[in-house]
Amino acid sequence: MLKKLTSLILAGTMALSLAACGSQGGTPSAEPTPEPLSINLTEFYDEMFNTIFPDPNNAPSMMALEGDMLDQSYPGLSDIETTQCLIYTPMITAVAYEIALVEVANSDDVAAVQEIFQTRIDTQVESGAFYPGTVEAWQNQSEIVTRDNYVALFVGEGYEQMVELFNAAGGSTAEAD
Repeated sequence: MLKKLTSLILAGTMALSLAACGSQGGTPSAEPTPEPLSINLTEFYDEMFNTIFPDPNNAPSMMALEGDMLDQSYPGLSDIETTQCLIYTPMITAVAYEIALVEVANSDDVAAVQEIFQTRIDTQVESGAFYPGTVEAWQNQSEIVTRDNYVALFVGEGYEQMVELFNAAGGSTAEAD
């Protein structure tokens, strides 16, 4: 009787170990790796701007900030290695719009760009904006959005729609600050 019981226990143990080995030896059930987020910021800006301002006669005249003007408005940004960097500001200071779109080469630099963008907002609110409407836009109509290695700053009327369009450009969700 003891031999039969021992045989049954050994047979059961062997069956369980074979079942366990069989589940390990098959194809791994790993989830597919998501594609990295890829946004052509120039195309995004053009499509977003045309969506927000379908009538070119009622759209603000924007200019790209580069060189010394970029360094004065966004100190430290040119020290960060970027893959794409587009900063658009209105040609007239009384117009309350600004759009900054950056893709950093190193994800460790995302926080630094967020800080630079926040400093831009704070500076405009404290002393940089010359008109009450522009101060109010920087205070109440601005948002920084982060998606993977992308950081965006949207300022002005319709900024919520700009954020929505940015969040829809690509595959992953965004973090608003």
